[in-house]
Amino acid sequence: MRTLVPLCLLLSMLAACARAPDPAARPAAETDEPRVAAGGLVEPAGEERVIIPQLSGRLARVLIDEGDAVSAGQLIAEIENAEYRAALAAAEAQVALRRAERERLRNGARREDVDQAAAVLAAASAQQRLAAAEAKRRATIAERGLISTEQREQAEAQAAATDAERRRAAAALALLEAGTRREDLDAADAALAAAEAERDRAQALFEKSLIRSPIDGTVLKRDQREGETVVALAPVPLARIGDLRRLQVRADVDELDIGRVRVGQEASVHSDAFADQRFAGRVTHVSRRMGPRNQTSGDPAEKQDAKILEVLIELDGQPPLPVGLRVDVFIRALPVAPAGG
Repeated sequence: MRTLVPLCLLLSMLAACARAPDPAARPAAETDEPRVAAGGLVEPAGEERVIIPQLSGRLARVLIDEGDAVSAGQLIAEIENAEYRAALAAAEAQVALRRAERERLRNGARREDVDQAAAVLAAASAQQRLAAAEAKRRATIAERGLISTEQREQAEAQAAATDAERRRAAAALALLEAGTRREDLDAADAALAAAEAERDRAQALFEKSLIRSPIDGTVLKRDQREGETVVALAPVPLARIGDLRRLQVRADVDELDIGRVRVGQEASVHSDAFADQRFAGRVTHVSRRMGPRNQTSGDPAEKQDAKILEVLIELDGQPPLPVGLRVDVFIRALPVAPAGG
């Protein structure tokens, strides 16, 4: 009878060991290791970019579809822009005109123009001398009473006219030889600057009609098609683009747990859509500002005014998680520092 008691005790111990769960097989959230649990959403590294046109108009071309790979600066859509294109061409022509005018003033008169003005002055001087001599001759004859006073006055008027023409030709030659005045050059520079500013404005408007990808990435969703009318800065975007080469999770850490989370901590992500898988990652950013909860479960009993701290977890590798998927996040927690420590 004495040997039966130890045997029963041994059998009880073996049965208890068989019923005890293996800690390694338990979910990360149920292990004895301290962890911070939070809800989060999967998003592309660098966040999803929402493409909203800056001009209103009809979409002439949409060059992307969902799933397409795009590069930064690539043209992905075009708004009808014939009016903007014409305005840009007119502005560029005005710049060319103003630049030519400025260069003409800077270069001054051509040698040919100066020579021509000198020839005109020489001819005018000859005409003036001839007219002056004729006026003098007629004045002498008039004194003798051989011609009328009217004829003498006509000769004097002709002499005065030719002298005026000589002085005009001399002034024209002096102007060409003196070159352009400083104020004329300044006015030409100002006119060119104004034309260039108008060209830049026309260029900016035209460029806004050409919608380009801001990043390298993948088209996650295309919301509008060719022929549809877009409204500038409307809430309906053209498309959404994200870099799927790396994924991250934006988690809402409760205010009671923020003291146990730091950059560099290991984390794991779980989703009901991938029930048997855990996706490893690491905390890469901890916000410096508290805010309202971003993710809600839809449970009416959930506190809507709860304060959270946003934490970013970069996932290892390229897990098959779609952008926007709601996941559960478990972060290996730090011990809470004692007060005053």
